[in-house]
Amino acid sequence: MKRSRKDIVAILLAIMMTATALSGCSGTDQGDNQSDGEELEDWGVYLAQSESDLPLCDSNTDGRLYYLSSESGFRTCSGGSWASVDLTGPAGADGSTGPAGPAGADGATGPAGPAGADGTSFTIVGTVEVTSDLGEVYIGDTGDAFLVNSTVHIHVWSGSEWIDLGNISGPAGPPGSQGDTGEAGPSGPPGEPGTAGEDGSDGSDGSDGSMPTVMEMTVTVSSMKFYIDGLLQPEVGLYRGFTYTFDQSASTNSPHPIRLSTTEDGTHGGGSQYTDGVTYTGTQGSNGLLTFTVPLDAPDTLYYYCQNHANMGGTVQILSLGYVST
Repeated sequence: MKRSRKDIVAILLAIMMTATALSGCSGTDQGDNQSDGEELEDWGVYLAQSESDLPLCDSNTDGRLYYLSSESGFRTCSGGSWASVDLTGPAGADGSTGPAGPAGADGATGPAGPAGADGTSFTIVGTVEVTSDLGEVYIGDTGDAFLVNSTVHIHVWSGSEWIDLGNISGPAGPPGSQGDTGEAGPSGPPGEPGTAGEDGSDGSDGSDGSMPTVMEMTVTVSSMKFYIDGLLQPEVGLYRGFTYTFDQSASTNSPHPIRLSTTEDGTHGGGSQYTDGVTYTGTQGSNGLLTFTVPLDAPDTLYYYCQNHANMGGTVQILSLGYVST
């Protein structure tokens, strides 16, 4: 037999009245043995005194309906949280205000009425996304109910059709705490090249760079002759644009500062000291160092010599990395 929505509402109101009667009749004989979450037998409805007495809403209590005697209202466990079941119908039109009658005397409290007949319960057994997912034929028990996520309505199977009990959504909860930052997503495809901007103004000149030292030569003196890397007065080949050093830290160099000239034997041969690209630091015989960055316009032949003594030096050939010849 089909039940209308009014029938279902009447059943729920009977449940409320019965639960209120049971709550009011509980005395000292049963108070110690009856728990706050006591099930109203044969109804599939549970009783709790207040919202704080509700059990944890999880898979064990999902679909259960509880009556809260302190609020005279219902809570249902759905989707991991307790939601209020609103049984309030639409407000009727206001009637005209009648004249105030005289206050009557308080009557005596009447005896408690008998317990009402058992009502028909429903049990939420699952959820669907839309109402059409329920289907017209259901193989299950009368009183099975489903929550429709898209409308937040409860639909109860009457045995022959689905009955819509309306929206049971509770008030919005407080905002949750902010979640952790998710992982960075993949890089997007490169965008199209933009239009070329105008040329910027010329920057200021940078500071002069220094050439790397490509060869360090050790200078020693024996029998009044220069030895370069252990060789007696050898010919030295240097490339234009590169930096070289002549290390005179050996004590035998003490009275023999090495110099360069375009003339064989330098000042002892009537020439002068060649100083382009040449720096000398320290003192020969302890930490003396001649550094020579070969100029690009250096002559093809130079000579190394002792500033203080004749016939101690040798030849320096100046070379280029590239050339053209026939």
